[in-house]
Amino acid sequence: MTHAAERTVRRWLVRAEGTALGLTVLAAVIIALVAALMGGWPAARSGLLGAGDVVVFFALGVLFDVWAARDAQVIGMFVVLAGYGVRIGLLTGVAFLLAQTSWLSSVNWFAIGVGVATLTWLVGLVVGHMSGRWPVYDLTVTAGVGA
Repeated sequence: MTHAAERTVRRWLVRAEGTALGLTVLAAVIIALVAALMGGWPAARSGLLGAGDVVVFFALGVLFDVWAARDAQVIGMFVVLAGYGVRIGLLTGVAFLLAQTSWLSSVNWFAIGVGVATLTWLVGLVVGHMSGRWPVYDLTVTAGVGA
């Protein structure tokens, strides 16, 4: 049986990171459209690869965050924050590797896709956190405990 605190953490992650994912996918579509208008479909593909790189790494990180935050302990939150740092490092490494391949026709649009998608993800997290309502108490407390 899950406690109210566990359900709250799950709702917090779904709300905050779901908002971030939705906004980032929307940004990827906008990047692709602008790139297609300015540089053709190869530029749009490069922009989508950049934004897709960000979406994959951060969306996979959601699974890691849920696992780490399942135990609402101090170490769980440290692992979540360290996971963000590791994902940013991996994101940068994959971006540099993709920039060396023939898959990209425009490194500039790839970089724009990575930059805009990363900023959009972070803004989405802030929006998700600010728009959520989180109880600060456990609703499963029984009568007589602490009274």
